[in-house]
Amino acid sequence: MSTKKTSTSSERKRFAQRLNDALDNIQFPALGAGRRSRLSELLEVPAEDVNDWLSGDAFPRTSALVKLSDLTQTRSNWLLSGQGEPYHKGNNPRGPGKTPPATGSGKLSKEAFDLGLAWMKLPRLQREAIARVITELLDSKASSQHNQK
Repeated sequence: MSTKKTSTSSERKRFAQRLNDALDNIQFPALGAGRRSRLSELLEVPAEDVNDWLSGDAFPRTSALVKLSDLTQTRSNWLLSGQGEPYHKGNNPRGPGKTPPATGSGKLSKEAFDLGLAWMKLPRLQREAIARVITELLDSKASSQHNQK
């Protein structure tokens, strides 16, 4: 359930923008490409509520806000109000110093999309371990290519 009419329309619109930006940052399905239904499914809330959040017609209840914050790896206070830093120190989901991809650019393959969804469900420590393995593989590949020159 959502909470409507407890704030100004512009505050809800700014929340919707931050939420959509945070979802874009983790490469969540775009609006019109399954964002509403996937959020509804993951958070176990009615699709109408998700639609209200994404369009700026309502704020989510606290329990849903916490889940959204976990999913997007953002601070709930920033997500709700825009105050403070969006991420915990060193916890930008795209890596330190990285910026979000441009909204709507680049389509994910089904394989990449499915892997991304699985990734978001893993605990933070497991994601960090997998990220280290991927980084080591990429470093190893770059090193071997450099040695072949």
